[in-house]
Amino acid sequence: MSRHLFFSKEKLRFPSLAGEWYSGSKRELNKEIDKLLNKVKSQKIEGEIFGILVPHASYSFSGTVAASAYKVIENRYFETVVLIGDSHYEYFQGVSVWDRGEWITPLGKVKIDEVLARELLKFSKRFFVKDSVHLFEHALEVQLPFLQKVLKNFRILPLIFGSENKDWKILAKAILKLMKRKKILVLASTDLSHYPPCEIARKVDSISIQGILSSDPYIFEKMLKRLGKNFSNIETFVCSKNATKTILQISKTLNGKATLLKYLNSGDILKSEKKRAVGYASICFYL
Repeated sequence: MSRHLFFSKEKLRFPSLAGEWYSGSKRELNKEIDKLLNKVKSQKIEGEIFGILVPHASYSFSGTVAASAYKVIENRYFETVVLIGDSHYEYFQGVSVWDRGEWITPLGKVKIDEVLARELLKFSKRFFVKDSVHLFEHALEVQLPFLQKVLKNFRILPLIFGSENKDWKILAKAILKLMKRKKILVLASTDLSHYPPCEIARKVDSISIQGILSSDPYIFEKMLKRLGKNFSNIETFVCSKNATKTILQISKTLNGKATLLKYLNSGDILKSEKKRAVGYASICFYL
């Protein structure tokens, strides 16, 4: 039986990428994340942080970019981190909520905010429990060890979109309601362009980033459509569009601001990736 499954009352989600995308032992993972956090400069955010957008590749590729976002929330207080991503492996309609138990990494266990999960499930029929979606999904898993290093005494609420639709509007509204009750960090997990040459990646990613920095999902959509017309051969410009639009809608409603913390693509990191790069950005949202 797969260790990734959970058992009876003890609902656990085990890591699927430990030892592959990031270190598999507690000692080595601590060292790996410390090294990444120490590499990046601490950037001062003048305001109340309510969200971050971070990449989700292996730490050897996007770890430095992700660390830039985690550095700005280090030692800040959040009761719950709402983790949002788009499914890479299963197609379905709606949003899958992991509703109870714990998620495990080599650094230990993180509890699910079961109270907020129940509230979210009541908010719309578009939100439901579909555990298979989460078991091998990397978009949220790779965020947890970083969170465990920079935050204390927090819970998580993992959410995965199953397809591109308008559910992001409903989810943004639901999360905004939850934010009135608890100190929440909204974390949107996405990479940017997939597989253009390195220089083209920089060009198209700068446009996608402009859309994200607008804190407006409709401006963001317009920029993606423009890119689609001009660069039709690129596989995708932002791989988690629903997660991105959710955090943008939240920011727009709150009159939030956004700032780019760091950008790199895989061609900047490894020469062999220059012909087929993937873009990574970390962005902070605040009031």
